[in-house]
Amino acid sequence: MHNGDGKRGAGIKWGGVVLRELETLAKERKEDVTTIIANAVKIGIEKIRQETILERYLKKFITREAAIKLVGVEVVRLAERQREAVLEDVEWGLHG
Repeated sequence: MHNGDGKRGAGIKWGGVVLRELETLAKERKEDVTTIIANAVKIGIEKIRQETILERYLKKFITREAAIKLVGVEVVRLAERQREAVLEDVEWGLHG
């Protein structure tokens, strides 16, 4: 099996780990593996949507108000604080 990183067979190991994790979660939550997968996909899509909106806001493609309407004020504030922390780290790295 080829997993895209130039190594054959690595995908099989990864798949086994994921399957064991899915089975463990299903047992602990008393849910079907398919339900766990469906929830994981739903959560993943929402996270990607949120990241996309925040990226658009931080690159000034949408307004702050639009971002707040789409993801909420707390998420926007967190992204702003994270951006500020990164900028401060870069400034410190460049100028000490």
